[in-house]
Amino acid sequence: MKSILPGTGLRLITVLVTLVLGLGPAKTLRAAPPQWPQFRGPNGAGVAEDAHPPIHFGPDTNLLWKTALPPGLSAPVVWGDRIFLTGLASNQLVTLAIDAHNGRELWRRVAPAEKIESCHTFSSPAASTPCTDGQRVYAYFGSFGLLAYDFDGHEVWRQALERLPSSYGTASSPILAGGQLILQRDGDSTNAQLVAFAPATGKTVWEAPRPLAGACYSTPMVWRHDGLEELMVQGKGRVAAYRLNGGEPKWWVKGWGYTAVTTPVAGDGMLFVGGSGLGDPSAPDDPIMTWANLIAYDTNHDGQLALEEIPSDLIWHIRKELPKEVPGNSFQMRSMLGWFVDKNKDKIITKAEWEASEAFTKDKFNADRFVGIRPGGKEDSTDTHVAWETTKGLSEMPSSLFYRGRVHFIRDGGMWTVIEPKTGKRLLDRERLGIGGQAVASPIAANGFIYAVNESGTFAVLRAGDALDVVAVNKLGESVRATPALAGDALYVRSAGHLWAFGAMPSVKP
Repeated sequence: MKSILPGTGLRLITVLVTLVLGLGPAKTLRAAPPQWPQFRGPNGAGVAEDAHPPIHFGPDTNLLWKTALPPGLSAPVVWGDRIFLTGLASNQLVTLAIDAHNGRELWRRVAPAEKIESCHTFSSPAASTPCTDGQRVYAYFGSFGLLAYDFDGHEVWRQALERLPSSYGTASSPILAGGQLILQRDGDSTNAQLVAFAPATGKTVWEAPRPLAGACYSTPMVWRHDGLEELMVQGKGRVAAYRLNGGEPKWWVKGWGYTAVTTPVAGDGMLFVGGSGLGDPSAPDDPIMTWANLIAYDTNHDGQLALEEIPSDLIWHIRKELPKEVPGNSFQMRSMLGWFVDKNKDKIITKAEWEASEAFTKDKFNADRFVGIRPGGKEDSTDTHVAWETTKGLSEMPSSLFYRGRVHFIRDGGMWTVIEPKTGKRLLDRERLGIGGQAVASPIAANGFIYAVNESGTFAVLRAGDALDVVAVNKLGESVRATPALAGDALYVRSAGHLWAFGAMPSVKP
């Protein structure tokens, strides 16, 4: 009789016992719970390939449940039968747990913030998305710091952190990577830092100072390539690669002279990073923003422009694809020139001052810019590892999406662009999705389909590919600024006042 290979006997006994007890393979193996554990899901990529959310959905279509929420902009995160979010309720910052089966609120906990930070009216002091590892949920508020709760809502630890100044408010979200809880704390302060905490205790594992970073709303991600893991951190001025044990950046690519909002994504062995600045330098000049037209307001004909000569109702319409009334989409010219162009603050704009500001605007590091980066950089890799770059039709707030071998991004006005990742070639260039409006939430993807939503709550569902194929347009009727979540066969959407769960409706047995 031949001998049984090592381990085979144990496996045979396990199979026999299983058969005798009548359990069967399906009952002995536990499927992983549906997971969307952080901002934009696993590693911030925005993809849940195994999910099968509905294509058609709305208030009367494939709605599993809908529950009221306090105001906030944090995105839903999911682990099994739990959904976690944050909000601002009765001037208190709260973390909430929702039952994924029925939308019932399971618990809410108040962050012990002494003062709620001020932020832009378009934002919220509850804008940072929590993250979870299946044991605890971690919530971050700029007004207080970090809090960890178990799934039953018991506080595990708290870590009060200095509130860093930011004109728009705190929005960067914590992530879990390398067994650590990592937080990008960029602000208009020399105390800005990248910090790693022990998830079980909240104790600081390491800190990396970022004194020149400036305020930022981006969330880090991990770029896995060539057997390496690099923590990619986009901030004002550059994107930088850190080791998962901290220290100084290994390499960086410069650009983005203004506040970073989007999160990098990776695919096909490359990293993709973008950001908005002072517009597309290759686009034609806005007629209102030319010296020849502005000097026409020189009523005393002295060859320069006093601020008081500029009509108070002269408005710069920034993004022409959106109405002037959209917050942040118009600027009084008199104020803009006084703030940005009049460097010596004498309330006079000279031609030399105008030309200097024009040169600053046209500098590619101050303009809109999206790049594809090759791996292997060392220190400043701006000139050596940027494979391609583009400035046209970029996202302002939504992060890009790498899905099925293509890079995708959405611009205000519902304009959709698809790029070939190795070359930067545009396969679709600012094609209209038919949803218009302002784009705030980031696109997500599952099962061959991409979900993009505008601020008014209208979704375009399109088939992933090199041709524009919008298969559904779905309207919620409420504003959507938070990125939706995908888990199992459900789509979870946070709107201005509710959390919605969409999925295939269960069949009714006779």
